[in-house]
Amino acid sequence: MTLRTGAPEQNMTFATADLFDHHADQLQVCSPVFRDFGKETRFCGPIRTLKVFESFGITKSTLATDGEGHILVIDGGGSLRCAMLGDKLVQLAIDHNWKGVVLNGCLRD
Repeated sequence: MTLRTGAPEQNMTFATADLFDHHADQLQVCSPVFRDFGKETRFCGPIRTLKVFESFGITKSTLATDGEGHILVIDGGGSLRCAMLGDKLVQLAIDHNWKGVVLNGCLRD
């Protein structure tokens, strides 16, 4: 797999299984419960994390800052009672240079 991170000198080629084999003590594997709702199915980069529960205020304020090409990982506790992300917050992420969002929670719109 080749992941493009922007500048040509930053492009990386590796197999996911090999990456895990070499760094198993530093990595975790997510359960295959995630779905893709964006145009990019593969991306990489530095991450920023949020742990929130049934409140999207901190998510909104975070996405309103310059993402600097980072990926925001939101642990919403998997709650099904409250959407943690929707079309307006996704547009905010796009407008503020976030590369992607990974969400453990509900998405609307």
